[in-house]
Amino acid sequence: MISTNEEEKGRVPAAMDREQQERLLESSREAVRALNPPIITANCKTGKLTGQLAFAVFAVTLSSFQFGYHIGCINAPQKLIEKFIGASHKKMFGSTLGTDGFVSITMAWATAVSIFAVGGMIGGLLSGAAADRFGRKGALMLNNIIAFIAAVLMTMSKYVEAYPMIIVGRLLIGINCGLSSGLVPMYLTEVSPVNLRGMIGSIHQLLVTIAILVSQVLGLSFIFGSEARWPYIFAFTVVPSAFQLLTLPACVESPKYTLIVKGQDTQAERDLKRLRGTDEVDAEIADMKEESYAAANQEKVTIADMFGPALRKPLIIAVMMMLSQQLSGINVAMFYSNSVFMNAGLDQATANYATIGMGAVNVLMTVIAVWLVDHPKFGRRSLHLTGLTGMLFSALLIFASLRLYNSGVVRNVPGSEYGWAAYGSIVFIITFVISFATGPGAIPWFFVSELFHSNERGTANSIAVAVNWTANLFVALSFPILHAWINEYSFLLFCAFLVFFIYYTFKFVPETKGKTVDEVLAVVNGDSASRPEDVEMESK
Repeated sequence: MISTNEEEKGRVPAAMDREQQERLLESSREAVRALNPPIITANCKTGKLTGQLAFAVFAVTLSSFQFGYHIGCINAPQKLIEKFIGASHKKMFGSTLGTDGFVSITMAWATAVSIFAVGGMIGGLLSGAAADRFGRKGALMLNNIIAFIAAVLMTMSKYVEAYPMIIVGRLLIGINCGLSSGLVPMYLTEVSPVNLRGMIGSIHQLLVTIAILVSQVLGLSFIFGSEARWPYIFAFTVVPSAFQLLTLPACVESPKYTLIVKGQDTQAERDLKRLRGTDEVDAEIADMKEESYAAANQEKVTIADMFGPALRKPLIIAVMMMLSQQLSGINVAMFYSNSVFMNAGLDQATANYATIGMGAVNVLMTVIAVWLVDHPKFGRRSLHLTGLTGMLFSALLIFASLRLYNSGVVRNVPGSEYGWAAYGSIVFIITFVISFATGPGAIPWFFVSELFHSNERGTANSIAVAVNWTANLFVALSFPILHAWINEYSFLLFCAFLVFFIYYTFKFVPETKGKTVDEVLAVVNGDSASRPEDVEMESK
């Protein structure tokens, strides 16, 4: 029985079993549908990109730019920073750091690089709570405080000759980027019309790729990549943060958050009208109210609840999508492209420009992917499968070209008998990046939000983003060791991962394009006779 107090609060008692909760919840949804008949539901599935929506996307994805910038900015000045670490350590502690061993310049550098991912894991876990506590927009505004502190620490480290400030700054900017990687896709998914949800959700990854390219260009020796100017690479952190603080206040909060989490119906409707550029938002508001009523009749979703029977399947899919992105080997191309190219026989200057060319291709293909993801002939699932398959064949060809080059190397003789294979490795790494940008680069970030209701979305994103960053850290730390041990054969490990994720995506991942959360979950939980590929064809 539901007690009087519980009835007044409109909540389901904890003692009620899951089956009873689901029956009551479905009854609630039916009641809301009866009171709010979806007479114009089609309108909310044919929205357009208005000026207000485009401005909000621009302002919010400045955080995505920050994320991408700090993926790439640390690589170009590596030798300069290592030299600074040695000089700084001697001045601070009166001793000289060696280049090898546990206490060494190499270890200090590796810590500065990898602690970014540790911060990302922390920020990812906090993103859901921050989104619900401060709002999607509010949390992004506050997140810039962390970015400013990190920028000051990393920039000033050279001038006060204290290299630990770089490590602390990298940890803080990692927390900033971890928060952003959960908050930005969540906001973009919630403000987008259903028919533009994939395209707008992909803008997050587009800004990440643009920022990686910008960081590579700024790191060139004649710009910021010199001994005198390398701190400016870190000082640039304040630029996207400053722009966001100027633009984001003019944007609306996510109407879904305002209505479902805060319970402010009037404000949510007002904000939605601004985003859509029309007063005809009744269908979307009715859908939000249905979701709000359903959420009000459930207990607050915790991390432990996500592993319960009702949410376990979509959570596993969300986690697998994130793992398919990071364990595909893409960070090998991003983090270690210069060393891979140099090991293949290119000189330093050529390797630098090859890496920049790879970044430019990544941006171009992500632009194309933004258009493809909501194209009538494609779906999230098909693009993800296409991308993973392309990465698999590219990785096999990278291995073959590196193996061929190394087989022609003679000790103490520069170059290789098969020197042309070095350029083959460049071509295949670029096709690897093209395949990544086709689907695995963008889709996992917003796919998570398409699997969960608003009251579950924050917690689900926290777990998925934390898993993504954990996998990121695992690859960053393990690949140098693995590559030193088995050289080009390390790419075969990523091939094995890719084969597994291709199978998993084909077998278990549903199509979400043009579908409500309830429609997607019906397929995930086996409540529909449709197979994933059938649902995909239906969306076409």
